[in-house]
Amino acid sequence: MRPSLYLKLSCNQMHLTHVQSARTLHLHADPAFSNVRLLVADFAAAQQLLQSGVTELLPRRFLRLSWPPQLLIQPLERLEGGLSQIEERILLELGLGCGARKVRLHLGAELDSAGVIAKLRR
Repeated sequence: MRPSLYLKLSCNQMHLTHVQSARTLHLHADPAFSNVRLLVADFAAAQQLLQSGVTELLPRRFLRLSWPPQLLIQPLERLEGGLSQIEERILLELGLGCGARKVRLHLGAELDSAGVIAKLRR
């Protein structure tokens, strides 16, 4: 089974969970990737932070056996009026840039592991 990752994205913070093991990382941006208008304003900084989290969460031996992972991204802030097509594209590209095979977006209540798996199966 391919690893499933759940990314909850807040201003300058990422909460990345490996669904199968329930291991979670709380990543704080330095430099900041958010600004007053956009959740991801500095794409390179956000991508570097996410990539470091994925590398830390999925050991090398695990990577060889089941790479690439699938990723569900849930933005938690700056959602007034919904996401624009540009914001959706930024989030999808962020996931693909960290090496995910499949990237899905979720707007709504936070999910448990079964909910994440269900969203990724669609």
